[in-house]
Amino acid sequence: MGVISAVEWVPVESGLFSAAAYRASARQLYLRFQDGKIYRFFDCPVTVYDEFMAATSQGRYFSKQIRNRFRSELVRRSSGNRGCASSQSSLAEQLRVSVRLAKARAFSKCDMTQAAGDQL
Repeated sequence: MGVISAVEWVPVESGLFSAAAYRASARQLYLRFQDGKIYRFFDCPVTVYDEFMAATSQGRYFSKQIRNRFRSELVRRSSGNRGCASSQSSLAEQLRVSVRLAKARAFSKCDMTQAAGDQL
């Protein structure tokens, strides 16, 4: 099962965002901007997602409470064909690759930490 099927997108009424999703098991917040870009924010508490969804202005909340506070990555670049099936499968593949990279980084970091401990 890919990440795209693991998150449930919730549409938002915002000039900046079109939808948001949250993966509780990984503490990851996904935000889809109006231009089609999707960003993933790591180690983000569910309270931030809940507050974002309840905010009167999601753009203002994002600027004050999310931007530059959580490590993030671009998951999907803008796409002119946002509604087509090939765009959806492309997004799913990008998310799968992104998850694989994040796992590889975590394993690499763990290996480096263990190697450093072995040298002591």
